[in-house]
Amino acid sequence: MECVVLMVLLAVAVYLGAAAFHMEGFGPDRPLYTQLHQHLEGFGNAGDDRDPVPTVEFPFKNIYDDQGRKLNVIAISAPFRGAEHELLYESYRDAHLGLLGISSYLEFPNPIDNPYEDKYHQERKHDYPSMVSTWIHCFRDPGYTLQYSGLPLLMLTEADLKNVDHYKPDPTIPKEYDFIYICLDDNEKCEPGWNWYIRSWDLAKRCLEIMCSKYHLRGVIVGRTNCEFTDKCTGIVKTVPFLPFHEFQQEMQKCRFLFAPNVSDASPRVITEAMLYNMPVLVNKNIVGGWHNVIPGVTGEFFTSEHDIETALDRLTNPETHYTPREWFVTHRGLEHSGKQLATFLRTNYPQLNYPDTEYAYI
Repeated sequence: MECVVLMVLLAVAVYLGAAAFHMEGFGPDRPLYTQLHQHLEGFGNAGDDRDPVPTVEFPFKNIYDDQGRKLNVIAISAPFRGAEHELLYESYRDAHLGLLGISSYLEFPNPIDNPYEDKYHQERKHDYPSMVSTWIHCFRDPGYTLQYSGLPLLMLTEADLKNVDHYKPDPTIPKEYDFIYICLDDNEKCEPGWNWYIRSWDLAKRCLEIMCSKYHLRGVIVGRTNCEFTDKCTGIVKTVPFLPFHEFQQEMQKCRFLFAPNVSDASPRVITEAMLYNMPVLVNKNIVGGWHNVIPGVTGEFFTSEHDIETALDRLTNPETHYTPREWFVTHRGLEHSGKQLATFLRTNYPQLNYPDTEYAYI
């Protein structure tokens, strides 16, 4: 294993155009050296009792079995951000770890539309499907890149793998609002940014005009604290800053449904969490991922713009419409169903899986 470490460190030196490790930006006291060392030292040698699978960080993800053990398959979930990610990929590959791609970030591996996204992927033009053995995607249509990659494909999102027992409705929390919408702040001036784009703030503002003026819906917006929107919502819609996880879960349960106008969103966990709290979801039909869990009349409703949202709102606000989102999700998704599906996919396509008897898997 020492040879692998030396090879990677040498590759770093060559890549950066230096012959010594104590150059500017690389050395035992430098971030890149530290990150590579931490990842590589976990691989272990024969007789080493340490976990042979490294604990990875974004854009890589670990995959676990039903006992919480790390499987020897590493997922690439987003475009690389720099040379260190390229080198880490090579180290995982050279250590004979299985590699899997998952569409868990914007439109990845397809071209990313968000103009505020990191530009490194545009400069390097990596062919991610060629770097892995399989791909998990969330698209209605896998598209040319994946469809003709020759890779085994599985349609599934990370959010499908939620442990349903961790998200149970709290009957002691009263309903105070009709809807909740999440669009975190990008900056103090409410200028367009990454969250503005991915959460479709422009569309949301047009829809809020209708939701407040015609339906008089009470709501809470997580984020957008410095943003202006229609005065029709004054006094009935409040904004709150980013909330810690537990507080956010409680705030969400105070609402009757989730409003998600998002489009460039691959695996919105908030849709799954709302459904598990038995809240129907109002979702943009053009969303990249998560659409497969929206069953009109059962788990929620679709809309595409301010021109058709009233049809969906009429159904959502009709007291005779009985939605059963939690029941549907528990019956069709979660570890019991999607987790087993993922485990089968891994066993089928990775014959050297370190725990082939796993009942289910999660990311």
